[in-house]
Amino acid sequence: MTSAGSLSIWSKRYRKQILVTVVAHIITFTHGISLGWLSPIIQVLQSPDSPLSFTITTEQVSWIGSLFGIGFLVGNIFFGLTLDRLGRKLNMYLLAIPHMLFWILSYAAQSINYLYAARFFAGFTSSGMYVVIPIFISELSDKEIRGALTAMAMGFLSTGILLGYALPAYLDYFLVPCIIIFLPIIYFIACLLFPETPQFLLKRGHSEKAEESFNFYKSLPKREVNADQKYNRDLEHSQPTMPIISEFDELKAAVQSGGLATPITIKDFFTKSAMFKFFTAFIVCILNQFSSSFVFVSYMSAIFTSSGSSMDPNECTIYMGVVEIAGTVTSTVLVERFGRKVLLLSSTATMAASMFAFGIFVQFTDEATKTQYDWAPLLLMALVVYTAAFGIVGLTYTIIVEILPAKIRGQAQAICMIFMSICVFGALHLYPMFLYNYGLPITMYSCTGVCIVCGIYLLIFLEETRGKSMELD
Repeated sequence: MTSAGSLSIWSKRYRKQILVTVVAHIITFTHGISLGWLSPIIQVLQSPDSPLSFTITTEQVSWIGSLFGIGFLVGNIFFGLTLDRLGRKLNMYLLAIPHMLFWILSYAAQSINYLYAARFFAGFTSSGMYVVIPIFISELSDKEIRGALTAMAMGFLSTGILLGYALPAYLDYFLVPCIIIFLPIIYFIACLLFPETPQFLLKRGHSEKAEESFNFYKSLPKREVNADQKYNRDLEHSQPTMPIISEFDELKAAVQSGGLATPITIKDFFTKSAMFKFFTAFIVCILNQFSSSFVFVSYMSAIFTSSGSSMDPNECTIYMGVVEIAGTVTSTVLVERFGRKVLLLSSTATMAASMFAFGIFVQFTDEATKTQYDWAPLLLMALVVYTAAFGIVGLTYTIIVEILPAKIRGQAQAICMIFMSICVFGALHLYPMFLYNYGLPITMYSCTGVCIVCGIYLLIFLEETRGKSMELD
């Protein structure tokens, strides 16, 4: 008998789960390219050297940003309604369509309305990435590697963003869409090879197909496996006289006993347990956005300019992109060893301390000190970005998926992402006001305060979800 702890991440048991995760994140990587590519391209489109037949104004740039948020909100509502109706796999297919429309409209843009529509579809794709993919991966993966697989999303996204930053410097505007559009096509074709998740099939009463799907993702024989062949994490703790049941039977029983196969009612959203889990998930969303872990990416150059450092702000921003990738890799490696809660709280505490130190440095040092220690803002921001990436950024969506009620997980995830979109809008609206009206130190202290308050709540109330069954609350 092989125990769970003795299995290597590269064992036969996990190979297809890893492969499917990589395929799913092709769309995450490609979306990251679109986000990174558009940032420098907007500056080009505002200049007289615009590759398009028109130039865009500052007001139009603001609308381009706003329409991403609108697309994100509409997409959350759409995928929330379709995830349990159409299934996980069909929704995975649907992610490729709005993303391809982004590149097609960007290539064929004849007016600003084309770019508006493209940005809307980018936001629509982004919402699906955070609603559909985490649930799809969490349902097909073993609990021993589920955290690592779901945490991989931010690594793919960060790598895509960094590549997107670099592409305009080497490739023509019209060439980039022609190349990148092949990635969602590859993603779509590859998804055809994988079955629906066994949990969704069981909810629909397709027991045979669910067992085939279960055996596919666990790399088990199609026929019923005996006690010597099957992998059963709980068998070692069973009494010799107890009847042996297969893993699939355990899954089936969990789905049935947990009421997952029964129709969802409005009461399921308003139980005491569900309301508490929603509130905790909302706190995680608030921490994710109002700690400014996401906003820092948009205003990184402005932050380095305000810090008084003599280093090139744009060069520092590129360094931060590399640091963020390192942080997401750390999250993937450590999440199953130390657990979600430990990494999230460590990330929150270190990020708070680093931002507080950043504010102190900017507020209480003179120009001579800033010049002598011009590397200090880069070091402190690198610490902020790195720690945010391995916890607050890297684990937010893993934690939210795992703490939500099993029966309404799809709809609950969409609700949380709608709340997240509101937080995104609020953070993007408030941050520049704080930065330009109150200064960098006050901004850093405010973000530190958010980390402290949310961190205390999560320290007390957040449950550790490492090893948790996705079929049980």
